[in-house]
Amino acid sequence: MLVAGLAAGVLTGSAVSAVSGGEEVPDGGYPFSAKVNFGELHSCTGALVASRWVVTAKSCFAEGGSAPAGAVPSRPTSVLVGRTNLAGNAGHRLGVTTLVPHPTRNVLLVELSAPVTDVTPVEWSTAAPLAQETLRVTGYGRTATEWVPDRLHSATFTVSEVAATTIGVIGTSAAATICKGDGGGPAFRETESGVELVAINNTSWQGGCLGETETRTDATQTRLDDLADWFRESTRLQPYALTNTVTGEFTGDGRDDLMAVEPGTGKLWLYPGTAIDRFWGDRIQVRSDVSWTDYRDFTVGQFGGDANEDLLVIETATAELWLFPGDGAGGLGERVQVGSGWQGKTDLVAGQFNRDGYDDIAAVARSTNELRMWPGNGAGGFSASTVIGKRWGNLTELVVGRFNRDGYDDIVALARDTGDLLMYPGSAAGGGVWGQAITIAGGGSALSSLAAGKLNPDGYDDLIATEHDQLWLYPGTVAGGLLGERVAPIGRVPALQPHRLLEAVTGEFTRDEYADLIGVEKDTGRLWLYPGTGAGVWAPRIQVGTGWTGFRDLTVGRFNADSYDDLLAINSSTGDLWLWPGTESGTDWGYKGTDPVGWGWHGNERLTAGRFDDDVYDDLVAVDRNTGKLRMWAGRGNATWATSVDLDTANWNTLGALARGQFNDDSYDDLVAVEEDTGKLWLYPGKAGGGFDDRVQVASGGWAERDELISIRSDQDGRDALIAGASASGQVWRYPARTPGGPGWDDPTEFGPIS
Repeated sequence: MLVAGLAAGVLTGSAVSAVSGGEEVPDGGYPFSAKVNFGELHSCTGALVASRWVVTAKSCFAEGGSAPAGAVPSRPTSVLVGRTNLAGNAGHRLGVTTLVPHPTRNVLLVELSAPVTDVTPVEWSTAAPLAQETLRVTGYGRTATEWVPDRLHSATFTVSEVAATTIGVIGTSAAATICKGDGGGPAFRETESGVELVAINNTSWQGGCLGETETRTDATQTRLDDLADWFRESTRLQPYALTNTVTGEFTGDGRDDLMAVEPGTGKLWLYPGTAIDRFWGDRIQVRSDVSWTDYRDFTVGQFGGDANEDLLVIETATAELWLFPGDGAGGLGERVQVGSGWQGKTDLVAGQFNRDGYDDIAAVARSTNELRMWPGNGAGGFSASTVIGKRWGNLTELVVGRFNRDGYDDIVALARDTGDLLMYPGSAAGGGVWGQAITIAGGGSALSSLAAGKLNPDGYDDLIATEHDQLWLYPGTVAGGLLGERVAPIGRVPALQPHRLLEAVTGEFTRDEYADLIGVEKDTGRLWLYPGTGAGVWAPRIQVGTGWTGFRDLTVGRFNADSYDDLLAINSSTGDLWLWPGTESGTDWGYKGTDPVGWGWHGNERLTAGRFDDDVYDDLVAVDRNTGKLRMWAGRGNATWATSVDLDTANWNTLGALARGQFNDDSYDDLVAVEEDTGKLWLYPGKAGGGFDDRVQVASGGWAERDELISIRSDQDGRDALIAGASASGQVWRYPARTPGGPGWDDPTEFGPIS
């Protein structure tokens, strides 16, 4: 006779799932407990085991009796962490980006759309459970009296038997039992030193659960204690989404390590090299007291007269050159200024260029397109520069290595126009004498963050580069010159969700049925496309542009005569209006042309597209900073706009973030805006004939930090969801439209930042 499964079918849109015969958990108790909703099909319980990971039962994601088939949920899925009382708003609601099922056990790891930083994950125990041991179980499932309780429940159970992969348990009280909705919930031992996760709920007879006639109350749980290695390997990350990547022998073990900046956080990470092919050890944060996004153009060399690798950087704000001496054990000492006046110098690299035995540095002077060299003196100083190359303006991402086996330092660079990797061989003469440039890898237009070093066990200099977020290794070969077929290092890359974005907008860019999001990465100026999915999260992001910090007020509409969404933005320095036409491919934009489509937009802010005059063309609205009025430029459908008129004469200078969407039950475009002083959110309802009806307050406060607002159509209810972002924290929220009872939005799902 089969024991009943524990995944609860969600009967209504608001159904929730708890341990029967136990006690209600007080607010804030066992905050690592998680409630998992798989679409409207299953409701389960889980446990936070790392900042981005929840463990639960694989059966929670089954459809038609089959285990989950892919790495992405097939239905919109959300996880609540740290919300003991489901009727409240504590804790976090998160999306699910990745599923990692165990191959043989009813166990599954869920990757979250953002890290949870204010809840301590439960420790994954490696100690086997013992017969007669007492474990505590928490769950959101059914009780003896409630189908859908609104609070986490808990009870204690005794281990009745221990098998190879499971344990049997029975309640320490007659009433304690495990019900539907408790599937995947944690069973843990409580010790003086803390809480240890031992198992998760698998199946139960469910005696005493509401609606059940069975009298037996014992249950089976899946052991986790022997799966610690599987958990560690399944969640291990390779280096990803990095900037200012460098390599060097930082730890004193004779192996080249990787060091790079995480752009969303400003953290500097060291990935120690190991003896395993294409593998780095667990990353270590270096100098957490330094905001590393304040620096650019990192390079590594032995500059200080000892055998330790040092880090050399340019401070962006001051254009000063700073040396962070390495300590030979993976750390960096206090910075020392070794130069100034480095504005206009980019792509800093270190190598032995003049053959005197000391590490020199070189950089491209962008005003002259010359490659200049500053000879090192071996004591942390550098002599005056000389020109060692001309016409280097098309090259970027310079790195140095010994790739052609002649013993001289070569330079590899990325050609801006073609995306090819070019090698300039060093020569016996050194200095500015370079061999003929050789193409060593082609067509990597999205490559960035190049670094070189001995990164696998064969002893040859290799190259690494990031494409989108994926790190690739281009191995050196015994013959030198051309690099081997690129490979991905061991580990995984998370499906990064929107975070740390400026000027975010939504539209139909990938030509499928889902709305996508694009935005400018705050720290790097890269333009990222986040493809929409049907699972409530975004697919892995795609880099679709660079250098976008010079544009503001991005907006999307159908401005020309085709049926593709176009992108419009204001040049921050000139005030010109530029158009990037949508294309059939959907993942990029047509060339913006040599002339802008508008001039004199300096004094206009919060540019937004929509249909505000009751015709079929997309119009533009913006706030006139000088008068505070909202002005409209009527669209004509040919990428031109009529002369502006006042659309609303109130003082819009008191308002911050602004978004267009259909937020109520009619078919007119509305606006929502944040009142900066109070944090209130206001709705300006569109009306027949154009313009707006009287504004309506839709949130009483708490929106002041939301400096990005955009709408997104994600379902068929006729109302747009709202996406809000806070560039300071890097966080993004997605608020589903409230139906019924609108206009307004329900509890948001959180996305980003990276860590």
